[in-house]
Amino acid sequence: MKPAAISTYVKVWAALIVLLALTLGSSYVRLSGFNTSANVAIATAKAALVAVFFMRLRVSDSTVRLAAAIGVVWFLILVGLSLTDFMTRLSG
Repeated sequence: MKPAAISTYVKVWAALIVLLALTLGSSYVRLSGFNTSANVAIATAKAALVAVFFMRLRVSDSTVRLAAAIGVVWFLILVGLSLTDFMTRLSG
């Protein structure tokens, strides 16, 4: 595996800083229910950047990528189950 160039890491770091500024800025703007959605989308983008570049998933073996994908699927299952419980408590 060839390590990425330092310029790539600097660009990813700059993107993470921009996303951090977006997260901070969104806390000062009232968008009612959209704030949570926007912050979750920004956090997902930051997590994807960290996973792909700093954890080197882009150049890893398929087994490592599969393990990362299974972790994401498991997380989505847990969130879905939690939301199901939350929604049933709202309606009752």
